[in-house]
This record gives sequence, C-alpha cells and structure tokens, in this order.
Amino acid sequence: MKPCRRLATALVLALLPACQTISKLNVFSEQEEATLGLQAYAEETGKYRVVTGTADAQMVERVGRKIAASTGKDYQWEFKLLDAPKVVNAFCLPGGKVAVYSGLLPVTQNEQALAVVLGHEVAHATQRHGGKRMTQGMLTEGLITAITAGLSLSKMDDNNKALVLGALGTGANVAVTLPFSREHETEADEVGIRYAIRSGYDPMEAPKLWQRMAALGSAGPEFLSTHPDPLHRAANLEQRIPQIVAEEQASAAQAGQKH
Repeated sequence: MKPCRRLATALVLALLPACQTISKLNVFSEQEEATLGLQAYAEETGKYRVVTGTADAQMVERVGRKIAASTGKDYQWEFKLLDAPKVVNAFCLPGGKVAVYSGLLPVTQNEQALAVVLGHEVAHATQRHGGKRMTQGMLTEGLITAITAGLSLSKMDDNNKALVLGALGTGANVAVTLPFSREHETEADEVGIRYAIRSGYDPMEAPKLWQRMAALGSAGPEFLSTHPDPLHRAANLEQRIPQIVAEEQASAAQAGQKH
C-alpha cells in the first residue's frame, strides 16, 4: 500500500469512533474514483448489447446531456442504453459514466420521468457517494485488499470486485452488495431534482415515478432496507419540491442580477 493511502486509512480508523456516521467519510480522490468507475463501466456495459440509433437511445443521450450540463462538472460524460428489458434500473459511475437499462423505460414512461431518474443517478456521482461507500466498505467489509490491488478490478478476487462494483452502484447484479444508504439516496433524490429543474424538466414527475415504482412491489419494510420505501419517497418529494423550486428560482434570479 502506498504511504499516503496507509496514512489516510490510519486516520480514518483513528477518527471513526468519534464520528456519528461513516457515510460522509471518503479516503478516495476523484481521480481514483473515476479510474474505478471507468473499469466498472466497461465491466457492466459489456454484459449487454448497447442500443444505438433508436428514438429511445436518442432520448437517453438528449436527457443525459441536459442533466450533465446542469451539474457544472467537467466529467468525460458517456450515456448508453443497454438492451436489458427485464432490468428496471440505471446508474452513473464516478467520472460521469451513465447507463440506462431498457427495462426502466416502460416505468419512466416519458422524458420528464427519465430526467428525474438520471438526475438522481448523476447526483450519486457528483456527491461522490461511490467513494464514500467504498470507504465504508473498506472499513466494514475488508475492501483494503482492493486498494492494494492498485485500483484495478482485473487484479481483484471475485468477492472484492463485487463489493467495489456494488459500492459504485452498477445496478443489476451486484448493487445489493453495498447499496447506497438511505442518507445517500435521499440526498441524491433532492440534488437530482435540482438538476432536473435546471434542465427544464417538471420536478413533479418525481412523486408519480416513485408511485409507479411502488406498484412494482417492495423488497420489504423500509426499516430493513437501505433504500427509502418508494411511497415514502414520493410523499417526501411531493412535500419538498415546492421549496426546492423556490430555492432554484431564487438562485437563478440572483445569478441573473450578477450578469
């Protein structure tokens, strides 16, 4: 392990007892996150046929570019639609690598709802939840071996590779391994709504989307899950959105006055 990595890990371990939560700790740099994100993107998208040239693929690209522009992040953005009709999911990896599984589109139903989903997933990347989850995993699941592997997925054993992919949020096969915490999910919901608003989309599509998600069924009671219950999510967003809209309008007006 590199000396700086060893020092960072030692500091995290030393500070851990004094922390109320480890969900905000992150010993990874943005470049390290992006390196793993690029590898994970190739790993996950390589499992499916990438859909190109269709109206759906063009919609994913169009909505994704608008959301990306609203973040202010100079990532190397990529947007892919994966031919996976049974997978209702999407993800954005560190560095701006985005994929939508085709099974999500019948649930989103329209471009507005797709913007809500992509805003949420992109927010996971901009808020660096992947690095924070890997840090948590490093402390709780032995991911330290992933660090000594030189940040290369190809050098990791299957267990550690699954943990890293799960921490990064690459959906279908391993996302349940280290799912994002409820705190991260709620933050991604609200930041994602801001991105959708800035991109010109209707944020009130979000509660409708989560109501449709709830109709698909639940993995169990909310207290047994790291993800908020979809109906609770819908109710929370319905309450929060007017305030978020007002804040975004005030921020845009202030920015306009400066120019």
